[in-house]
Amino acid sequence: MAGYWETRRDFRYYDEAVRLARKHAPNGVAALDVGAHETRVLQRLDWFERRVALDVGAVDPGDGVETIVADFAEFEPRESFDLVLCLQVLEHLEDPCGFARKLLATAPTAIVSVPHRWPPWTTDEHPHDPVDGSKLHAWTERDPVETSVVEDLGMERLIAVYRSAVSTSST
Repeated sequence: MAGYWETRRDFRYYDEAVRLARKHAPNGVAALDVGAHETRVLQRLDWFERRVALDVGAVDPGDGVETIVADFAEFEPRESFDLVLCLQVLEHLEDPCGFARKLLATAPTAIVSVPHRWPPWTTDEHPHDPVDGSKLHAWTERDPVETSVVEDLGMERLIAVYRSAVSTSST
């Protein structure tokens, strides 16, 4: 039986997240993936010297990636990051507002993906479906600098890029 990553590795939204990371953080030194679970998207960000996967459960993100088992809501990074990713996590949280705002404060570039307009009956694990740009805006209190909607297996995902004036580890 194929594992989580094996069944999802070719999803287009991962490719789009990598494309957006290359566009918006081309000189980044450190990247953090919050809620990484079993994904290996950080391996694709090979221009970053430091890549860190964080999740509340055990993380197995592959070679060249550090892992941290922690709750992001309580996580206090000791070093700065140039990019933070959070792919398909916010919709699982009871209260995504504070979490989303902390994401945007963690690095000068944040890339967030959420299910886009999935019907509320799709899964019990998403208390906020349907999610769209206005709901994401309410959670972040910010407008993204770029958005994409990507379809995989008939389901859309909204990917949003946020930029801020947070200092980076490369400056």
